[in-house]
Amino acid sequence: MHSDFALSPRAAASLTWGLALFLIANAFALNGALWLGSKAAGLDKLPAEQAVNYHGTVLQHSWDVLHGRGCDDSWGIMTFAYEYAESPHTTPLYTEIFFNRKLKFQYPLSSLFAIAAMVKIAGREHMRTDECQVFDVPPINDFLGWGFIFITAAASAALLEIGLRRRGVASSAGMVAARVAIVAGLTLTFYPVVKAFTLGQIQLWINGVFALALLGWALGHKAASGAFIGLMCLIKPHYGLFIVWGLLRREWRFAFGCAAMVVAGVGASFAVYGWTDNVDYLKVFWFLSQRGEAYYPNQSVNGLLSRLMSLADPVGYKNVDFDDNSFPPFNLWVYGPVLLTSLIIVAAALFRRGTTGDPDRRFDFATMALSITMASPIAWEHHYGIVFPIFAVLLVGAIGQRSRLVWLAASYVLISNFIPAANLLAYTAANFVQSYLFAGALILLVLLHRARPGLYGVGSMGAPGVAAPLKAAA
Repeated sequence: MHSDFALSPRAAASLTWGLALFLIANAFALNGALWLGSKAAGLDKLPAEQAVNYHGTVLQHSWDVLHGRGCDDSWGIMTFAYEYAESPHTTPLYTEIFFNRKLKFQYPLSSLFAIAAMVKIAGREHMRTDECQVFDVPPINDFLGWGFIFITAAASAALLEIGLRRRGVASSAGMVAARVAIVAGLTLTFYPVVKAFTLGQIQLWINGVFALALLGWALGHKAASGAFIGLMCLIKPHYGLFIVWGLLRREWRFAFGCAAMVVAGVGASFAVYGWTDNVDYLKVFWFLSQRGEAYYPNQSVNGLLSRLMSLADPVGYKNVDFDDNSFPPFNLWVYGPVLLTSLIIVAAALFRRGTTGDPDRRFDFATMALSITMASPIAWEHHYGIVFPIFAVLLVGAIGQRSRLVWLAASYVLISNFIPAANLLAYTAANFVQSYLFAGALILLVLLHRARPGLYGVGSMGAPGVAAPLKAAA
C-alpha cells in the first residue's frame, strides 16, 4: 500500500465549497449567458429543425432527463435488427440492414441481448422504440437510463471520496453528503451523460458500466473491473484493446476477467444468432473505420477533418445535418491522418511509461479508456460520458496544483457543455471550433499522461503546495 500526501480538513472544506461554486458557475451562469446570447442573436427564432443545431444548452437535456423525455437513437434500430435476427432470413443481417437498406445499425449482435432482455421483462408496448414518443408511464428504457445515470454519479462520488481518504482527509458526514449532492448535480448537467439519455442511447449503459469498472479497479477488484470492461466490449468492440493493456501490465486477473466476459458474450451470440450473421459484422466495422462521420457531434480527428472537407464537398460531408442513410465518401486525405493519429494515441496509452507515481494505475487505466474513445473514427459527444468519473480521479491529484486545476476546469467546461453557436462557423475555415469538446478531451488526455511521476508521493511534478504538507507529515 502507498500513502498519498495529506490534505488538511480545511483544504477538503475548500474543495467542497469550490465544487459548489463551480457547479453554479458552469451549469447555470455560463449556460444562462449562452442562452441569452443565442436569443439576442435570434437563433431561437429559426425553424425547429434548424434551431436544435444553433440554440440550446445542456440544461434543456437535464430537464428532459428529469421528466423522462428520451428518443430511440439506439433502441429503434436495435429493435429492428433484433426482429430481423429473430425472423427467418437468407440475406446476412448486416448485408441486408446496413448495406442494402442503408440503416445505421452499427453494433455487434451481442448487443441485442440488451433488447432481448427488455422485451422479455417489459414487452414491446413498454419500450421506447419509435422516435420520441410520449408515454403515460415511463418505459423501461427510461427507468434503466435513470439507473445508469445514478450508477455514474454514485461511482464518481465514491471515487472522489476514496481519493480524498487516501490523502488522509477525514470529513464529517455532512461534508461527505454535500460533496455527493454536488457530484449528483454535476452528473445531471454533464452534457455527454444527459445527451445519451435524451437521444435514447445504449451509450448511457456503457458510461455507467465504465464508472463501475474504474471504481472496481480503484478498490482492487481487478477481475470484476475486467468483467465490466468486457461487457462494454460486447457493445463497442474496440474496448477490447483493454485486454492488450492488461496483458502488457501483467494484470492477469483484469485481463482474464475481461477476456472471459468477451468470450462468454460472443460465444452466446454465435450460439443464438449463428456464424453468418455474426461474421457479417466485420464488414461494417471495416466500413466505419474507413469513413467516419462529418456531422458535428463526431468529436474525433475524423470528425474534425471531415468537417473541413465539407467546405469543398458539403453534399458528401454533411456537417450540421445528420444523414440517416449515408456516410462520407472514402478519402485518403482523411483516412491516412486518422489512422496515424489513432495509432499514436493508442500506442502512447499502451506503452505509457513512468507509472512509478501511479502504483495502483488509476491514471493509467483512465488514460487507456479515454485514448480508445478518442482514437475511434466515430466518437459522438455522448461517448465522452465515460470521462465523468475520470474527472473525479484527476481532481483529487490536482488539489494544491493551481495550473493543473485551471486546465482541468477548462477541460470540464468544454466537455460538459453544449455550445451550438459554434455551428455558425460550420461553413467557414474556422469550423474547427465545432470540435471544442474534442479540444477538452485532448486537454484531459495530456493531464492524464502528465499525472506522473509521484502524483501520490514525494516529487509530485514539483507542484507548489505539495512539498509543505509532505515535510509537515515527516
